[in-house]
Amino acid sequence: MTGARVAHPLLLGLANIRMNTRNKLSSRAFLLTALLPIPQYLHSRPWMWGMLEDRLMHECLSIVLKPLMKAAEIRIIMSDPAGNVRHCFTPLAAYIVDTPEACMLACVRGKTSPFTLASYLEFGDTFRHPERTRSITLAQLDSIEVDPNDLEAYFKACERYRLNGVHSPFWVDWPLADPSVFLTPESLHHWHKEFFDHDLQWCLEVVGEQELDFRISVLQPTTGFRHFSGGISKLKQVTGRVHRDLQRYIVGLIAGAAPHRFVIAIRALMDVRYMAQSPLPDDDLLARIDRSLAIFHENKDVIISLGARMGTKKPIDNWHIPKLELMQSITASSCKVGALIQWTLRHTNNNDYDPQICRHLDRQEKLRRFAIATTLKRTYADSNPEEFFEGEGEEDEEGEEGNGDYDQLTDPRTALLAEMNKTRITTNYFSKARKLVAARCDNISLPPRTFIAASTAIHLNFDPTRTGLKIDEVANDFNIPDLGQVLSDFLQRDARNGAAGHGLGVARRQLIDRPSVLPFERIQIWHTVRLQQVSFYDASVVLPAQTVHASPPSPASGWPKGRRDAVLVNIDRAYEWPKSGLTGELVDIGTDLTY
Repeated sequence: MTGARVAHPLLLGLANIRMNTRNKLSSRAFLLTALLPIPQYLHSRPWMWGMLEDRLMHECLSIVLKPLMKAAEIRIIMSDPAGNVRHCFTPLAAYIVDTPEACMLACVRGKTSPFTLASYLEFGDTFRHPERTRSITLAQLDSIEVDPNDLEAYFKACERYRLNGVHSPFWVDWPLADPSVFLTPESLHHWHKEFFDHDLQWCLEVVGEQELDFRISVLQPTTGFRHFSGGISKLKQVTGRVHRDLQRYIVGLIAGAAPHRFVIAIRALMDVRYMAQSPLPDDDLLARIDRSLAIFHENKDVIISLGARMGTKKPIDNWHIPKLELMQSITASSCKVGALIQWTLRHTNNNDYDPQICRHLDRQEKLRRFAIATTLKRTYADSNPEEFFEGEGEEDEEGEEGNGDYDQLTDPRTALLAEMNKTRITTNYFSKARKLVAARCDNISLPPRTFIAASTAIHLNFDPTRTGLKIDEVANDFNIPDLGQVLSDFLQRDARNGAAGHGLGVARRQLIDRPSVLPFERIQIWHTVRLQQVSFYDASVVLPAQTVHASPPSPASGWPKGRRDAVLVNIDRAYEWPKSGLTGELVDIGTDLTY
């Protein structure tokens, strides 16, 4: 939208769509339902602007969502994707908003929790206050005897309960709609943004900007994650992905440079964030979340004593942080609405995000219409125009004996829909490895470039990075003096085990004192390998593959000491990662990938 026209976009989606599908932008699981106005007010007092805007929002939501409220009350007849007619109810499952909008929907004013009855003076308490339910809010509104049209008097009367002056919430006529249920902690604003605005700033104060910048700048870059070569102290407007990348490093960065109890407090909040993002929270996980939050509160006094909680000019000696109080509601909300990670808001850089969302939606709609038009024109030009209309209303002469799969693939309209709804698909190396084993074709190179070792799929490029290198030369480049012995050990085990090669859970180097027997003198080298695993929570979900680098020193390529990524390998079949946890020793090695 242009010409200084801005609006609040209202997106609508179905809660029964699978989380993995609904959270993908390419799935278009949310539809733009309405653009709620953002007017400018002439009243001289800013607090009056806020109350009028809150009332306007609730009134607009009441008008736009009235059909859904009626359907939730008396049900509505709808057809499912299979064409079956069903009687459907439309309760409000979740409303995904930031903290200010959550307060507006809960009918409370600023510096008040939208989830509980806590005010800003109680945000740092170690326990969760009683939740602000639908019945409590409506009872408080009913107890106010001032005329709602007398704006100033009504707003003053609402101060007793810290209400925002909305006398008729949009959810009052929506059956089963309760702000304590449909308002949930949101990962982007309530967890990741809280980390950047508070946790990271505490670390910068305690460790020092220069020291923390140096520590993160010397970390080895990892493919798929951002490398902060210029430090992090000067970062301002950043995206949620940057927040998550910083969270992966922060505990290790401050270890050894910050007091022990300070590290414990930061680590406890990090544990809360990671566990709260579980797609399948159970009672044990929720108990651990509460325990980690309790550990933070037990050690948070060290943050104040170190002067880490800084204001604009001087240290702050209180815990009036709304997002910190919202963490107390993680377990309670998870018990009511399931995994909180499914109710998340993405694709914004937190810089005037309302206009950005409107422009984004407008551009996406225009791009989609353009794609439809061009695809229709291209398909119509490449095919016989009569094919689009012939056969309609006629019966298939072959009946059920026709090849339905072939017809579906060659139908221009089906192909058009498939092309319009293309999404980026994660390469499944597990499936490729199984197909290679099942095919057993003579033209497949052995050993295969894609194979499965335990719960990990390993993929190598068809062409090696370097070829025809002598073993002694490789051993010298990678600083592996016993490379020849290890290769001999591996080959002898491979000969005894037959097809059981590529095993990672076997003992190694038992033949190191015996003379090596190698039928070759030169080997091939791969400097990169792709590793892929399945989701810990759902084995049917294949995670994106990660690239691991192992290359010798090369000043010309910018790696004078070599590039060797760290990998955790389970070598004991009695253990199962990650259920068994981490035990063992730290070994500093350099390795290469050879065949």
